[in-house]
Amino acid sequence: MSSAPGEVLNELFVQKLGTAEGKEKIAALGSDYVRDHLREESFLRKILPPVNVSTSDLQRSPNHDTMVKLVEVEPESQAMTLSFRGQPNVRYYTGGRFEVAFHAIGSERYEQTEEELRAYVMPITEIIRRHIVFNIHDIEDRVGLGHFENATQCLQKLAGITAGPMALTAQFGDTQAFTCFNIDAATVAEVGKCKSIDTQANFAAAGAAAGLSEDLIYPVQKDDFIKLFQLFTGRGLRGSRLRPEQFLITDTDFEDINSWTDADVSDDIVKETTVDGYKYKTVIGRKMVKTLKTDVLRPGNIYAFAASEFLGAFMIWDGTKFYADKERNRVSFEAWENVGAYVGNIAGVRKLELYAGSVDDTSTANVAFHTKYLPLSENRLGPRNNAVEEGGTFPHVTQF
Repeated sequence: MSSAPGEVLNELFVQKLGTAEGKEKIAALGSDYVRDHLREESFLRKILPPVNVSTSDLQRSPNHDTMVKLVEVEPESQAMTLSFRGQPNVRYYTGGRFEVAFHAIGSERYEQTEEELRAYVMPITEIIRRHIVFNIHDIEDRVGLGHFENATQCLQKLAGITAGPMALTAQFGDTQAFTCFNIDAATVAEVGKCKSIDTQANFAAAGAAAGLSEDLIYPVQKDDFIKLFQLFTGRGLRGSRLRPEQFLITDTDFEDINSWTDADVSDDIVKETTVDGYKYKTVIGRKMVKTLKTDVLRPGNIYAFAASEFLGAFMIWDGTKFYADKERNRVSFEAWENVGAYVGNIAGVRKLELYAGSVDDTSTANVAFHTKYLPLSENRLGPRNNAVEEGGTFPHVTQF
């Protein structure tokens, strides 16, 4: 896509759509443009770098009418001591596998007349970015975040297993809501998730009953990150032999890092953050992925991840497609992709919650609370910040 002035670029766009050859070029350039900007905007793609797959990499599913990717799980093994004449135990070498289904994510079809498009000063590239790229990566991130949340909830449920290699202890059931109250009562373990230290301490000090003070929330502190990272290495009763490499945080919660004092960081960093803000890309050696999309990742939730090879994958089947057409004087365009995302190793993701209530169980007294910290529905994503249609520009003629 060219960097020409908006009016010129829009005129060329309309002219190219008048021929079959021009449509092909527009489709190719549009696909490249959308793909490049998705990579910049999507936080899921930073956690699970996208992998392109072709039809030859996929198989027909025996369960439905779409293609799937079969993912093999590495077999479990163990070492043992042997004498010089000893023989090892014999294990029949088998590995599990599971299928990952693909589904389409697409933008709406946008349509305008030639005359309207030619009147735009904004270039067509920016129109595509604002309407199509934002639409697609919002859904990508929302779907991916759902997988991460399900993985942490699954780890919590596994805390109730009392037999076999995944066993912990009998006291931790899988039917209890993950709340500060239940943690304080020792009926819930912090395995896939943990609560922030200040929230847990102040909840306990208040002597709050079940369902009360679920809105209690405190800013993230340095010790909270340490607690979160230690879930990977064994603090949560079950070590994973994995190291956290990065974490996902909203800009809202990131701002709390700017309030850290010299008790948390050095005097030099306190001086820096007072003037320039926290400008480092890591916290306690882990890469930080920030997002402004607080309608997808709600403030109060922080996820940490192992390296992508120990977590899962984000696959795109035959790349991102862009389509544009012109019928009479009406120009339309849209984009879509077929994706398959999965978390194959649930131990590769853990979560820190800065609030006292639960999002994974509605059996607490405050049933409505949990939705406050869950992603908004798809049709509510992407807030509109201006109020031009409502006359919210100043000054305007009716004021005088």
